[in-house]
This record gives sequence, structure tokens and C-alpha cells, in this order.
Amino acid sequence: MYSINLERDELGRRLGGGIAPGTITIIEGEDGSGKSILSQRIAFGLLENGHTVTYLSTELSTKGFLRQMQSLGYNVLPYLVKRRLMFFPVFPPSAKKLKKKKDLLERLMRAEFLFINEVTIIDSINLMLPDEPLRESQVFQFINFLKKVIQKGRSIIITYDPGNMDVKLMEQLREVADNYLELKQEVVGDDIKNVIYVKRWKAERDVTKVIKFRVEPRFGLIIDISAFAI
Repeated sequence: MYSINLERDELGRRLGGGIAPGTITIIEGEDGSGKSILSQRIAFGLLENGHTVTYLSTELSTKGFLRQMQSLGYNVLPYLVKRRLMFFPVFPPSAKKLKKKKDLLERLMRAEFLFINEVTIIDSINLMLPDEPLRESQVFQFINFLKKVIQKGRSIIITYDPGNMDVKLMEQLREVADNYLELKQEVVGDDIKNVIYVKRWKAERDVTKVIKFRVEPRFGLIIDISAFAI
């Protein structure tokens, strides 16, 4: 397993210890549900346990990513310096955000260096897709590409908002994913709770099917002790 365990929280244990090598993980949720925070927590956990990570972000610049990770208590700068972490903003500040957007998926598949680390995180893939629906051949090509990557023992994590996602690609990702997390925000009394529903997770140990969490400055992701296994 690629361990994501941290002493400060229970996430690793509740997800069966970590991520199996050679797997596809999808993290699905609407804006504000915590997809990026969860991805950042997983990335930090991997790095702290000696694994290598590539992180692609469609929302953050390198400076913004480092600032956000630091605010969560996830100091990734040493790993960036040692090149155990590679971070790539999909839309650099100097580029127009939607320039050549229709070519981004093809360019991603040609960029083999993005998948040389043990785990590659794509957060999120929505903005990398063209405005028009993907053709079936494009969906097949991308899914086939992901399968080739994981056959080498590497793992891929992809986040997306189902409300703004290409339907054909989303259906295929759900079908081939070894790990499938659905994130939601739920109102409990006067509070809004972030909840992870573990729909599928490849692990040798028990996995908690419902995980409630909150986010606190300098402490990052905190697991709610009221989460329970079903």
C-alpha cells in the first residue's frame, strides 16, 4: 500500500491504510464539498510516508498551492525542493485560462513525465475538458491511457464536479475506478458537515464507509469522531 497515515488524524486508518499501487481513484463532489482539501491531505500523507507525488491543479498557482498547504499545516516545500513532489498549475498565471482548452486532454496523455511518480493527482479534470461533449473515441483513448499507466504500478487520483462533468467520461471513470469516493455537504442542525461516502476502496484492511470531516487552520483535515463504519 502507498501509506497516507498521519498521527494527527484518522484518515489513513479509516481508508484501510492507504492507496493500493496500480489503482485509479476518483473523488467526486460539487464545489465546496472538499475535493481539493482531501486531495491535498492525501498528497501530504503520501509524501510523509516516503512516496513520490505529482500534483496537477486547475485552480492554484505554485505560490497559491504552497500558501494553502502551509495554512493547513502541510509543509510540502522540502518535498518540492527534493523533487519528491512535482506541482504543475494547468493554467499558469501568464496564460489565458481557456486558451487551447480543447487540446488539454490530449496534451495530458502526451506528457509522460507527469506520471513517473508513484501517485499522480489531477485536481480537477473538469476544466481540462473541452466545452463540447467528448466523442466516444476520445473517452476510450483516455481510459485506455489511464489503464496503461496503472499497469506500471503507479496510481492516479482524479477529482471532478459531477454537475460540470462530461457524462460519458464520468460513467467510464466510475466503471473502471478501483477506489470511488463521493463527497457531500450535509446540514446537521445548525452546522454544515463535510462527508465522504466510500463507495469502493481497494484495501486489505477494514474501511469506514462514511467519514465525516472538517477543516481547521494549521491542523488541516480533521476526522469527526462521530463517523462510523457500516
